[in-house]
Amino acid sequence: MVNIKYSFQKRLEKVQNLLIKLDLDFFIITNIQNLYWITGTAQYGVLVVSREDYPVFFIRRNLFLAKKESWLENIREMEKTSQVKEYLISKGRNLDNLKIGMELNSLPASFYLYYRKMLKEADLSNVEFDLRKLRMVKDQKELDIFRTAGKVAQKAQEIIPEKLIPGIKEHEVAAEIIKVALKNKSVHFSNVNSTFGQNWFILTSGENLWTPSYFPILSGTGLSNAIPYGYSDRIIKKGDIVMCDYAINYMGYHADHARTYYVQSIPDKFKERYLILKRAYDIITQDYLRAGTPANQIFLEMKKILEKENLGKYFQGNGYYYQGLGHGIGLELDELPNITEKDTIVLEENMVIALEPKIIIPNWGAIDLEDDFIIKKGKPERITHTEYLFD
Repeated sequence: MVNIKYSFQKRLEKVQNLLIKLDLDFFIITNIQNLYWITGTAQYGVLVVSREDYPVFFIRRNLFLAKKESWLENIREMEKTSQVKEYLISKGRNLDNLKIGMELNSLPASFYLYYRKMLKEADLSNVEFDLRKLRMVKDQKELDIFRTAGKVAQKAQEIIPEKLIPGIKEHEVAAEIIKVALKNKSVHFSNVNSTFGQNWFILTSGENLWTPSYFPILSGTGLSNAIPYGYSDRIIKKGDIVMCDYAINYMGYHADHARTYYVQSIPDKFKERYLILKRAYDIITQDYLRAGTPANQIFLEMKKILEKENLGKYFQGNGYYYQGLGHGIGLELDELPNITEKDTIVLEENMVIALEPKIIIPNWGAIDLEDDFIIKKGKPERITHTEYLFD
């Protein structure tokens, strides 16, 4: 049985309250992160939630582990997906009159077509973002895990300066960092956009800092055209700028941490620009990164400060692509809210935010400083503490 400190019962209550708010009869939940968040197991299955009844969890595989890991009692083996339809009918419901919410952003099209045919004239609506919003505010057990994840991310970053010796290659430095993370129980992949197992480790240097690729900014160019992001085989040189952005995954929860370094000698204008970005970052975290602030205000205030320093056109981009200033983190690397120019979600206490201000200047380089924060009513709690080069 899982540790009940996770407040799974309260999470289920939130899900059932959302059903009522959206005026739906059932949720059919298949998103693996939502399944874990509600049930305590990430075994492959389908969770059917109604307003009042106890939910039923159909497990495709592995039934034995699901029963061992989950706090739910009504767990059944799924031999065929039509068991979901049979269950709904057994509740005395007419499929043609049902209103059902599903995560249609992450559900493969072939699965959607199958459910659409199976459920006949039932009204299917997309509740992907509604359910994700329930995960934005973390409970105390989650926050404890985040604090440990932040420490692991810090340990990985702290070994980088000693490895930056001219002649070493990007992927060789990356291997040393990954080794530290793995020894501290971080798995080497991130959960991104409702999937398992995407590797999101960026270590990049020199011209790779401003070369847009897969992500599309500050993504590195990768080791081949088949995987056009991440560390490459570029040889690091004296005077290079090197940036490492590493997403730790500790017990399913992410820490997203970045620092920028130089190799032996300080590049032209590096310290000046680093300090401008760092001071702007300090102002934003102290004055705006708190409960009650709309996400887009944080973005706009940072942009305003950098525009006064004549760095506005390089803020979060390189003139070709642009990126948000930050995002929520949790069971997925990128969660709500998004710290962008248009996202008006208001920050709440115990959200966990990765804030990643950066400047990218073509033919010069880039600077990225990313930390993770637990949102409070006042000053946020920073959980990544790798030292800055300059203060």
